[in-house]
Amino acid sequence: MRQWNYLSLGPSYIRVNQSAIRPKCQQETEIKNQHKDIYSKVENHLTGYLHRIPRNNAIFKQYSDHLLDYLNQSYFTLLSYKDQLISLERAELLNQFDEQLKR
Repeated sequence: MRQWNYLSLGPSYIRVNQSAIRPKCQQETEIKNQHKDIYSKVENHLTGYLHRIPRNNAIFKQYSDHLLDYLNQSYFTLLSYKDQLISLERAELLNQFDEQLKR
């Protein structure tokens, strides 16, 4: 029954941050990947035809540092105890869905 209730939340439901219940090494890997993806897109845009900012400009280092700080803060900010429980419960439900789909 809990699974149906979860599914009834629909595709527009915003889930509680489940990355907070992952091991720290997985979070660090995700931060690294997010940083690389976002930074490369911004850098390519700003060094492109319209802006022509040199890649060795100090602004890129500042942006990279600020982006990394923001991502670390976002990923490592602690959830409330209630939100941690909700995240764990929903992660468990998703695992149950996967198991049922594999059958």
